[in-house]
Amino acid sequence: MVGLNDTSNESYSLGQLTGEIIEHKYLPTMETDMLKTFNVIKVDDTDIAENKRLDGILDNTYRMAKGPVHSKIAHTKWIEHTYTLADKYLPSEITCLITKIEPKDINAFKEGLISYLWNTDLSWYMPEDDFFKPNNPHAWCSTIVLTRTRR
Repeated sequence: MVGLNDTSNESYSLGQLTGEIIEHKYLPTMETDMLKTFNVIKVDDTDIAENKRLDGILDNTYRMAKGPVHSKIAHTKWIEHTYTLADKYLPSEITCLITKIEPKDINAFKEGLISYLWNTDLSWYMPEDDFFKPNNPHAWCSTIVLTRTRR
């Protein structure tokens, strides 16, 4: 039996490929994110300044403590601010149109997509239930809806 995250599973591999297409074509990141996609969302200067301030405190706390032991409070404040920015600037869902595909095993496909998006360290989005919309037989594309989540 083939495992869901086995690259020999055609649907899993199709999910990985779909994730790569979504990363390059649709996946948004914020101006404040360390890593960015081709779709960078503008963030207000005040929010950028506050994010940088909190990041600076986290960085100084980490260096002064010579490790993460004493930086938990600073990290919590920085990450909560980052999530607040995501709530403010990023859409709750993104709709991605990709060349028409027909995964044979939707669970393996979803696992491949999740694996790819998670491993980019760029994605605020993951597939939820009913993420793959039924294909229209006359359409050129498949529709995939991803939902913003907390990483």
